[in-house]
Amino acid sequence: MIDVKKNDDVIVIVAGIIVSLLVVLGVGIGAAYYQQTSLSQTHSAKITTKEFIKEIAPAAQAVEKKYGIPASIIIAQAGTESDWGRAKLAYKYNNLFGIKASGKTNRVKMYTKETLNGKTVTIKQYFQVYSSWKSSIDAHTKLILNGTTDNPHRYRGVITKSYTKAAWALQNNGYATDPNYANELIYAIKKFKLDQYD
Repeated sequence: MIDVKKNDDVIVIVAGIIVSLLVVLGVGIGAAYYQQTSLSQTHSAKITTKEFIKEIAPAAQAVEKKYGIPASIIIAQAGTESDWGRAKLAYKYNNLFGIKASGKTNRVKMYTKETLNGKTVTIKQYFQVYSSWKSSIDAHTKLILNGTTDNPHRYRGVITKSYTKAAWALQNNGYATDPNYANELIYAIKKFKLDQYD
């Protein structure tokens, strides 16, 4: 004769284990999905300049409102540094400003052109990888506000109402190796009327 009570207890225990496993797996799957999607926001390499500006302008304006860095400068830097979102570092790795990696995680090794001793050379560098374009803009803002290790006030001149002064403050304080950096930013601002976002 089969003891029904014992079998019922076993069924309840097994059912409890299955439900527990499903809950654990469900949470695990959900967490993995969230992690993957939040870390892998990518964009199209075929984005137009107009689409790029429209997408990042609100974040740039929020930075200007909070910290005083001209939105036009942020947009122009992001645009010229990333080929208006079409460079692989931008559309795949969300790095709009060519910010070099500061540690050994969340980085990618890529070729870049630098001007050294008046000559343009191609070298491999580690660049920071960001989860989104907004997080790239946040990192850029932090760099402007906090400067560099050797000079925390290096980019303070960028906090101004004049995009021209901001552009020259970036170049004069060594933000980029390109000797025409300020002029390129000013040209982009005028060409695409980026001062309308200030």
